[in-house]
Amino acid sequence: MVYHRAMNDPLLNEPFVRLFVGTLIGLVLGSFTTMLSYRLPRTMSIIAPPSTCPSCGTRLTPRDLIPVVSWLIGRGRCRHCGAPIGARYVMIELVTTVAIAAAFVLLGFSLALLLTLIALVAVITALTIYCERRDPR
Repeated sequence: MVYHRAMNDPLLNEPFVRLFVGTLIGLVLGSFTTMLSYRLPRTMSIIAPPSTCPSCGTRLTPRDLIPVVSWLIGRGRCRHCGAPIGARYVMIELVTTVAIAAAFVLLGFSLALLLTLIALVAVITALTIYCERRDPR
């Protein structure tokens, strides 16, 4: 009963609220999508080890993992060794964020939204892997 009442809350039906929540969740899922698109083709675990810099191997801290913001503050470079971090990460995070925020605005808080979020992460991950692995002919 509490769930049903919460889903009918007028505040949750406001497009701005859905856009704000969708943007925050989109940033988090965008970061998750970049991790998946990097690790899956390399047959790495998506659980462990924690994220590290591919150049120096330093374990990344939470401040290094803030979607989009960390990349911008670091000017696209590792905070520890200064190696460049590809723009692919921030681009995937932004595309995922826009798609997920749009889904929140269009679908509201619903089961359809949950299924759409799963589908968006899967499709963006698959497209990223495909584009990075395709034959350049």
